Amino acid sequence: MKATTIISIVLAAAIFAACNTNTPEGLPEQPQKINYPTEKQEAVTNDFTLVKACIGKSDAEIAALLKKHGFRIGNDDKYQKTEGGVTKIMDVCSAENVCMTVRSSDFSAQKTVFGQWVNQMRQSAAYTNLVRSTYSFSSGWGNGRQSCSTPEELLALVEPVSTPEGGMSASVNGNDCFANQYELILYPRLSAVYLQIYNMRVGEPSDDFTKTDLKDEDLHKHILISKVDYLTFRHKGFYAMDVSGKIDSGTDIPFLTKYRSPGDFGSITLFYQDESNLLLDGTIIWSGCGTLSFPASFRAGLPLQSGLTYPGQERLAFIGDDGKYTTVNDERDLQHIWECVSRQKEFQYYYTNSSKKAAVYLYTPSVGMMDPNVACYFVFTEQ
Repeated sequence: MKATTIISIVLAAAIFAACNTNTPEGLPEQPQKINYPTEKQEAVTNDFTLVKACIGKSDAEIAALLKKHGFRIGNDDKYQKTEGGVTKIMDVCSAENVCMTVRSSDFSAQKTVFGQWVNQMRQSAAYTNLVRSTYSFSSGWGNGRQSCSTPEELLALVEPVSTPEGGMSASVNGNDCFANQYELILYPRLSAVYLQIYNMRVGEPSDDFTKTDLKDEDLHKHILISKVDYLTFRHKGFYAMDVSGKIDSGTDIPFLTKYRSPGDFGSITLFYQDESNLLLDGTIIWSGCGTLSFPASFRAGLPLQSGLTYPGQERLAFIGDDGKYTTVNDERDLQHIWECVSRQKEFQYYYTNSSKKAAVYLYTPSVGMMDPNVACYFVFTEQ
């Protein structure tokens, strides 16, 4: 073979390698402040924004706010206001949980109030910040529940009903990226309409980290474990580790699992290939709350301004308690998870240097009545 040909081959190989090797460029020399999005208080212009404005306030602040908007204390120590022929009752359970109720034997009045509240939510800043939302309708007992795609579609089903059957109901449920949870319910059987907003994290720090801490050595491990909050889809840190007997072939991460169903006390343990490579270990408790023992801690990493394009389930998929990849019909949660992790420098580096499908495991330490405030997603990426 001619020398010029050998040189050309070597040069081409070097150029190809250079084009396909990611380097950890752009790491700051010093930790940088992380700028998290913060919720802005919306002006109180209607029932929905009034209930929302009560969340997180002191008893005195709530009392002043409600009195300003025409509510007065009743005999049952609940704030009341009669407006448009209906009486609105404010039940302030705590700074974390506030509910407005309208009770009326007139179904037309119930429908009107429900429609007003749904539209008030639809036009509020809260609607823009929703990361989950469901719209459900049932025309009566035994008729099943019908899911709607939009609040407008739900109201279109409610409007023609003039005489509700027993069990007829309509509801809006959802939560936003700031951990506020919303419930709007029309329930003629109790002659009532409910608007409830709660945030069980009031007073707690909304984020775990204040500064970036990604280092070059973090980018040269085998496995990246990214943590994402279940309720808000906000990044909760990363953990990078090496494994023994790493398998470079194939497109799936070789998980081995030990799962114990939580009749009362259960657990989940994830390994890479064999039990010498622990990836995740946590308990699961029925009507209680389990504890994650491994990884024991997470770090901030380096958030970026922009993420990567969602690749679909060919490159990112859920795994079950058996460690097997699964396919879901509704990809909205996966898309939110991707939007979160793909904005992290460490994830981008591992993912673009990987030939394997990233895996998402939903860890629910509290089951029975699953507590979304303690659940989280773990995203495993192997490079």
